[in-house]
Amino acid sequence: MRGGQWLVCLLVMLLCSCSSPEKHSSGEGPAADSAAYYIPKDAASAAGKKNPHVDTVKITGLKFLPEQIDVNKGDTVIWINNDLVMHCVTEARNMNWTSYQIPAGGSWKKAFSQSSDYYCTIHQVMKGKIVVTDSATALLQ
Repeated sequence: MRGGQWLVCLLVMLLCSCSSPEKHSSGEGPAADSAAYYIPKDAASAAGKKNPHVDTVKITGLKFLPEQIDVNKGDTVIWINNDLVMHCVTEARNMNWTSYQIPAGGSWKKAFSQSSDYYCTIHQVMKGKIVVTDSATALLQ
């Protein structure tokens, strides 16, 4: 190679090696990338139907909006943090599940098979509720 060509070649190789690969959740704990979604292992078994619905809860003004959300068994709820500070979503009774810290602009989702009260362990005045109904039972009523 000529004098400057090897330098250009080296720079191209460095730029290519610096691009970050897509990050995926391992299924254990939150994803490393705040834009990625974390779904706990138990969520796959919770989804008993073919096309679960995704419901959204916005985190804004130190509140979960809506504060209570009704979903069908196996549906997924995604929390989107529109606040300027970190928040989390943690099951209230026994702390059976948690999102850990969701950064500003980040999100977290979970599939549900049973109703749960939840709160933010960082800002304990923030509380919410997921009410799960079995869609097959609801149709019979």
